[in-house]
Amino acid sequence: METKRLPPILSFVLVAALVPSCIRLTEAQQHNELTFGQRLVNQIAKCNEYAYYKIDVSEPCQDLRIQVDVIEGEPNLYVSKSPNLYPTYSSLAWSSYDWGSEDLVISSWDPEFTAGTFYIGVHAYCGDDVDTGYTDARFSVYVTTVPSVHPHSEISLNGTLPGTLSVNGYNYYRFCVPSSCSNIEVLLTNCVDPKACPTDYAWPELIVSRSIEQPSISDHSWKLASVERRSISLRYSDPDFFPGHYFVAIYGWCTPTENCPDLSSCGPCTYAQNHPYTVSVFIEEVNEGCVPKQPLELCGGNQGFHNQCNSIVLLVMLSFCSIVVILLSC
Repeated sequence: METKRLPPILSFVLVAALVPSCIRLTEAQQHNELTFGQRLVNQIAKCNEYAYYKIDVSEPCQDLRIQVDVIEGEPNLYVSKSPNLYPTYSSLAWSSYDWGSEDLVISSWDPEFTAGTFYIGVHAYCGDDVDTGYTDARFSVYVTTVPSVHPHSEISLNGTLPGTLSVNGYNYYRFCVPSSCSNIEVLLTNCVDPKACPTDYAWPELIVSRSIEQPSISDHSWKLASVERRSISLRYSDPDFFPGHYFVAIYGWCTPTENCPDLSSCGPCTYAQNHPYTVSVFIEEVNEGCVPKQPLELCGGNQGFHNQCNSIVLLVMLSFCSIVVILLSC
């Protein structure tokens, strides 16, 4: 059977239509790199298109602030992490789309926040519903870190905070670990010995979570789960230990007094109410034998891995374009 060939004119038209698409896709891998504290001025995003940037974040205990100051048009701001290198208004992303300039603060205690590369997309919104109409967006971009703000009381490293128990209630705190090359001890101190405090002892529970802001005794978290053990240790060698924010709960565990025939052996609620305690966080830096943990990112964060991924993408796209040319010439 004779194989039909495409007319040369049609082959040329199809190749001309497809190859530029391949070129645009490979060019789209480029991001403008930002530097903390340095404003990038005279930026342009074409109407209804995106301009893309990236910033490498190494500080896990500071919030990330991104400002887009409008000069002309209506720029909107979208931010993501790997594997989403090109955030848009329809993707999972942090965002700010106020009228005019944008000012977005990404909390470092957000469960999705980790040190590594953040990808920033500025979209030039156009339409009849804005005063700027169909004007290209002109703007500047400025990125800084700012102190983290959270409603929980913060326990400073090598610091202590006092508190009092509430029966079957929780008191919440937080602390932040700047480096994975650290050993952390969270210590709960109070009188647990009925002989030393015959009418004023208590057995509260200590809970530490990496992702839950208000952890409870049933949540996925570190716990004492023992009267004898009064501290929780987080070791640099623990695969679940990473730098960043941790959330602490002190739970006023106790036995209802009516179910406690011997008040010296069951931790009655009568003694637990308003019982004083202190909670402390101690840090020991590990200088030998520790390799800092890096966030696992697909085509992001680690520059070598990022470049390798870009090379693969470029190779795949060029191979695809070559295949298209070969097929159309057959």
